[in-house]
Amino acid sequence: MKPHLKERLFTWAAIPVLTIVLIVLAVLQYKWSGQISTANRAQMQASLQAALFGFRMDLTRELSAVALEVRSAMDAAGGDPQKFAPKLRHWQQTAAHPGLVASVYVWDMDLKDQRNNRLLQVNTAKETAEVVAWPPHLEPLHQHLTTIHFPNDHGHGPPMDLREHSRHTRRHIAEHGDAFLPWGVDQSVPALLYPMFQPGEHIKLIIVQLNQSVLEKEVFSELAQKYFRGSSGQEYNVKVLIPNDGKEQILFSSGKQADNIDSSAPDGSLNLFGPPFRRQNPGMGGSLGPGIFGMPGMGMPGGRPQFGENRGPTSERLVRFEPFPPSPDQAGLQLVVRHQSGSLEAAVSSLRNRNLIVSFSVLVLLGVTMTLIVVGAQRARRLARMQMDFVTGVSHEVRTPLAAITSAAENISHGVITDPQQVVRYGNSILRQSRQLTTLMEQVLLFATTQRSNRHYELRELDLSEVIEAALESTASIIHGAGFTVEKQVEPHLPVIHGDYGALTQCLQNLIVNAVKYGGEARWLRVRAYAMRDNGVVTDVALTVDDHGIGISKTELKHIFEPFYRSPSVLDSQIRGTGLGLPLAQAIVQSMGGQLLAESELGKGSSFTIWFPVIKGLNAHDAKLSSDLPASEFPS
Repeated sequence: MKPHLKERLFTWAAIPVLTIVLIVLAVLQYKWSGQISTANRAQMQASLQAALFGFRMDLTRELSAVALEVRSAMDAAGGDPQKFAPKLRHWQQTAAHPGLVASVYVWDMDLKDQRNNRLLQVNTAKETAEVVAWPPHLEPLHQHLTTIHFPNDHGHGPPMDLREHSRHTRRHIAEHGDAFLPWGVDQSVPALLYPMFQPGEHIKLIIVQLNQSVLEKEVFSELAQKYFRGSSGQEYNVKVLIPNDGKEQILFSSGKQADNIDSSAPDGSLNLFGPPFRRQNPGMGGSLGPGIFGMPGMGMPGGRPQFGENRGPTSERLVRFEPFPPSPDQAGLQLVVRHQSGSLEAAVSSLRNRNLIVSFSVLVLLGVTMTLIVVGAQRARRLARMQMDFVTGVSHEVRTPLAAITSAAENISHGVITDPQQVVRYGNSILRQSRQLTTLMEQVLLFATTQRSNRHYELRELDLSEVIEAALESTASIIHGAGFTVEKQVEPHLPVIHGDYGALTQCLQNLIVNAVKYGGEARWLRVRAYAMRDNGVVTDVALTVDDHGIGISKTELKHIFEPFYRSPSVLDSQIRGTGLGLPLAQAIVQSMGGQLLAESELGKGSSFTIWFPVIKGLNAHDAKLSSDLPASEFPS
């Protein structure tokens, strides 16, 4: 099989195989990206769930510190609000968020005669407790506390009065202690509520009013930054709200985008107090019941208690907080979050799309790289083959004159040739072959020089008729030996051009030798020199060598100026050559500021034209005068 056919078959086989490999890799990459996205989604959901519970737990720790400090101070004061004020003031001076507690009230309730009930406000500045009227913002709480009734142990049957229920609670505290009693959270104020059962028929209800501004700007803001901020900024939009008959009361928002979060379809939500999630069955779950004075565990299936104080993973004491008044659907203060991308699913999709873009870019780069490798390998093999053809051609071109020189020299040295005329003829043959060998070596060396760097020629004004005469004279023996007919057409009064006389003559010699070598059976060539005009003014001078030889196909025509290239048809016809003539001629012409162009038709011949621009300001008058000279008067 011919080498060029092998190359084509290799290309035809390599490209489909490469395409199939890339398609398989792309399909696998798409499948893997889906699996990775599923894992990322699960990981992000788990991280979000952990962040939600972390937010709730840290808020519980913050409020537990307040609740435990207040309760401890009240216990130390023996339930006396007057003695409680100094301890509260001391705590405010050392707390992390001293402004979190806006005010502390103690509602002293007489279960025998509610006319003796009184509300005391702890004044930390004066370190006293003063009797005050119920503030307007606490009036709804006051109305609810004075009108509540308490169900029995399991939420069924007739109501029991406050004193009876208080006796049940006292009995339970006496047996088990009050560690199980949770704190209530009035989320509308907001305020923390805790009952302290006194001897007799007295209950002191501690009301710790929280500063909503501090809660929003410090506590909620710090927790949002801690749990929902990524390395590149806020990762989730955060909102804390209270659902209220289909409307939302927003307590905290991390920004304008957070205000627009649809609470019915967030990426994550969690109740900050009470059960973490809204229950489908309102009758189930541990809450405070209708009030905060019931025994712990009321409303729990089987009467199992829920602890008011829990031990966390680091053994800190945590208080259990329950919404008050209790909501039928367990809806209290809610934490709602949504990803900055619009949703968690959108973030996962965006991450997957980014991974796919990177993966497919890598595949495209891999495909381009493999294509370049295949093309480079093809070109390397082609170049290696052309170099081998060059070596073969040069070897033939060298051996032929060397054989002739050796044969003639041996005949003369051995005395075979004694006739003086034959000796002269043999000497001329040796001289001719030596010149041919010298020309070949100079051609190879000149090509090597042009490849290493741009050769600078010594340009001067040239007359093309002199260049043509010199080229035809130096190739006369080759032309006459091949039996070729030469036509010469030189337009008179041609403008002079700037060029190197020796280099241009050698370039024209190469074109003439090629015309003889590939002239075919017609054995005819023509050398023309003529001017190209624009509006009667000469713009270019052309030097053309025509032949009626074998011609060049269109597919091969674009390769003829490549070093070492020789067409397969020429190789098959055993026409010897080096593949350097045309590349060398093109390099010479371009170095002198001209162009070498080729036109050819297979089986009809070829035409090679050297174009030189006319130097502006020179010979313009002569060019105009010669424009009227008919072509029939050109000398041949």
